[in-house]
Amino acid sequence: MTLDTILSTLAADIAAAERRTEEYGLTVRMALMTGRTDETAEHALYLELDRLALLRDRQYALRDMQRLPLAA
Repeated sequence: MTLDTILSTLAADIAAAERRTEEYGLTVRMALMTGRTDETAEHALYLELDRLALLRDRQYALRDMQRLPLAA
């Protein structure tokens, strides 16, 4: 698999994680607005935020690798 393909796949994974994060965030926000808590949604939100951070770190590292000159 080429580096460009990996980066493209990673970008799709990040977009999906961002959508899930927004959905969980809305669920948590709505629960808080009604004066209750949703521990399951909060837990899912934090897990998704961690996953998103790891995916972005991987993306930045791969982009840095892409900028390195190729060995002879």
